[in-house]
Amino acid sequence: MLKFTPEQETLFRKFKEGDDDAFSFFYQLFINDLYAYGRGLCAESEWVKDCVQDVFLKVYFMEKEYESLAHFKYFLLKSIKNKLYDLYKSKSFSATTPLVGTGLDFMLSATVLDEMIGADDKQIIKQKIDALLSKLTARQREVIYLRFIEEMDYAQIAELLGMNVTSARKLVSRSLKRLKDDQLPLFIYLFLLYSVD
Repeated sequence: MLKFTPEQETLFRKFKEGDDDAFSFFYQLFINDLYAYGRGLCAESEWVKDCVQDVFLKVYFMEKEYESLAHFKYFLLKSIKNKLYDLYKSKSFSATTPLVGTGLDFMLSATVLDEMIGADDKQIIKQKIDALLSKLTARQREVIYLRFIEEMDYAQIAELLGMNVTSARKLVSRSLKRLKDDQLPLFIYLFLLYSVD
């Protein structure tokens, strides 16, 4: 589960009361996460940028009735996925700017890890990680991203992916087993990278 500092929790209360500085803080805190998740769903970066801006604009003007800061982040991720899905359904994308695969297939690559990897080893590690991730289905990549990068709980993952909690747990478990079975040393390296606070 996501952990936030007491200062962030205090700012979150101000954000819910309509404080513009608190809104700006959370915009800066979450914009990269939303963009990264959106890019996993959509090949065209400009479309994702527009959708992220639309989501934050909506948040700015709507009632802020979020249960918690973790719920707010979940709401943002769900909103970006819905926004991209609506664009996909409305055929706003041309043949040259499709969503990944058919219908929002999630793509995860080592570029998400760029800032965590030293420059010397970056290319070799990127190739190995991409090869490992390519063995997963789009759904497995998405569930791994949501669980370990976004640190969402199983109930949130289940709702976002349209499944029950038991199925979400099984999907995470099967995905991890697939990664572990294929290449244990790289799996351990990935796990350590994602576990760093």
